[in-house]
Order: sequence, then C-alpha cells, then structure tokens
Amino acid sequence: MLLALGLISLASTANAVPGGKLKTLQLGNWSCEVPGDATVMPVAKPELSFTTIADSSYIAPDGVRGSYLRLAGDVTLTSGTFAGRRFTLDGEEIMRETGDGDRQTGLRCVHASPVNIATPG
Repeated sequence: MLLALGLISLASTANAVPGGKLKTLQLGNWSCEVPGDATVMPVAKPELSFTTIADSSYIAPDGVRGSYLRLAGDVTLTSGTFAGRRFTLDGEEIMRETGDGDRQTGLRCVHASPVNIATPG
C-alpha cells in the first residue's frame, strides 16, 4: 500500500523549488515584436522570434537548437542562440521579455501557431 502511494505521488506534476511547477510552452512559432498602440504599428522582430519543439527545446531563426526552462509563469532560454533571454508569461499565448531587475524590455513574443481553444462538452 505504501509503495502504491509513493508511485502515485511520483506521477504528479514535477515541482521545482522554489520556482514553481515545471511546465512547457505551446509548441509552434513564437513571433516577437515591439508592440504598438492606437497610433503606432507594432514592429516585427523576426530575428528574435523562435519555434518551440518537443523536449523543452526551441529553434532560432539561424537554425540552431536550444533549450528552455519554464517554471510556472517564468521562462528562461538556457542554451542555444538565445541563451540567457528571460520572459514572463501573460497567459499561455503571450510572453514579455524581462531584462535586468526583472524589468520588461518592451519586447513581446506571441504564439503564432493555431490557438488551442477548448471545445464545449
């Protein structure tokens, strides 16, 4: 009985201390841009965009593969072309880049692949 309880607890979501639950990003293209407003159009930054793939990995525009770590709503690109870039998630489809002192840099990356919308029922 105790062995069964131990195995069940291992099957739950992994927790990383103290960063929160270990998760992954939506797979697909992430288009990065400097957002606009009512008077200014957004400025696309394709050189900073990337594609997320399986195994907590991404592919940069130069074709180099890297990895990332997502702890709850914080994402750090840990290897590859963009190693060291950090983001804070704003929902599951938008990330805002953070720099020194966790200040936003003004860059956001939007999940550009089909949105996963739950169907009723």
